[in-house]
Amino acid sequence: MQILSRPDDGPSRVEGLFVGPDGFNGWDDGVDVRRESVDRPGQHGEFDLPVFNGSRVISVDGHALAWSEYELGQLRNRVMGVGADGGRQVISVEHQGDTLHATVRRGSKPTFVDSGIRHGMHRARFALFLVAADPRKYGDVHEFPAGQVAINRGNFPATPRLMVGAGSGGYTVTGPNGRQVVVGTAPAGAHYIDFVSGGLFTAAGVRQVGAITVYQPWTIPPGVPGVTATISGSRTLTQRVTDTYI
Repeated sequence: MQILSRPDDGPSRVEGLFVGPDGFNGWDDGVDVRRESVDRPGQHGEFDLPVFNGSRVISVDGHALAWSEYELGQLRNRVMGVGADGGRQVISVEHQGDTLHATVRRGSKPTFVDSGIRHGMHRARFALFLVAADPRKYGDVHEFPAGQVAINRGNFPATPRLMVGAGSGGYTVTGPNGRQVVVGTAPAGAHYIDFVSGGLFTAAGVRQVGAITVYQPWTIPPGVPGVTATISGSRTLTQRVTDTYI
């Protein structure tokens, strides 16, 4: 389903779903944080504890334009079907020259209210409410071979995926500040180490239990100087980095 910013963005027959004025909220905004507050007994201040980002709450308020009652009904069906099964959906947003995406679920019931006919067009107001449990927004994917500096063009630390080529035997991947991932037994074919879910997987996505003996993952901070990784032995290594934003 596509929602445009204004009717001028659409085809020659102006119809479809359009965001209303100030009708798209939660995407460019920051997110709430959660933190524990523990006072220092008998001292000034409190303990310095980690702060974590909460979920991202997105709302879309807009209007639907159609040339017939039937077409307006089809637009209603599209709106009501977004995330209706409770499953995850990917939302992609083109804005200010960037295209970023996030994974969301329905946060509340959508609405679609008929507002009559004007200038020969059937009109309605609609609203969508979405929640991204992972508040991060993701952009382009870049690949950096072993020994090359991996750069994250976003504004939030990115979690790389290590793509390892075919070969024999175990190996050691060395990352920033001497951090290592040591693989004792690895598939002969190409595979990858996923720092998001944690573990080594075949190219088909099958987890290899017990393959990693030392696991010290890292992230790629935004901007320079970036992060370099190397691998022992004759296998190839590529850091796959998705530009990450908050």
